[in-house]
Amino acid sequence: MSIVRGVYEGLTAVIYGFIFDIALKLLLLIGFTDIIYDILQLIIAILWIGMAMFGWGGVCIISKGTCRLSTIYRYVMFIVIPIMAFSYILYLYNNEVAAALLFLIAVSITLGLSVSGYVGAYIISNQFRNNLGRIGVVISIIAVIMWLTLVPRVMEIGTAINAVGNALIVIALMQVRRRYSPNISIRRK
Repeated sequence: MSIVRGVYEGLTAVIYGFIFDIALKLLLLIGFTDIIYDILQLIIAILWIGMAMFGWGGVCIISKGTCRLSTIYRYVMFIVIPIMAFSYILYLYNNEVAAALLFLIAVSITLGLSVSGYVGAYIISNQFRNNLGRIGVVISIIAVIMWLTLVPRVMEIGTAINAVGNALIVIALMQVRRRYSPNISIRRK
């Protein structure tokens, strides 16, 4: 696999990671409802962390500042997913207090992981002088801060703002990804 193709696939995975980031936050906003939403939250969390882990590993080729992100996502996957699963199991067995505590721990780790992804996007945006990505990162970080209030209405507004920020980040990363398209050939005169 060529370096250009590796970077292209890495950026594609990071883009999908930001899309799954919003999907996961929408599902986390629902909280505990029934087993189907709980399983869907676990699946989206696994997809989000896996995509970001693979993506930042590919992007590391062009931006050494993002090399540690892949490792962070790899280790956090083995922490967050079992905590979420265990909180769902406790909720099913009517231990709401312990389930809520574990769920809050999982959500806080997830929010921290989101911010680390935003820092990676900011590094890429700075490297390629993309103001759209920088603005999207700032908007998304403000939205994550709104999540920390734990007030449902503020969290809903924060999720909507986060969707806008992530859309700007995705557009910026697609512009960067276009530079590394493996289908473009260089013509020599």
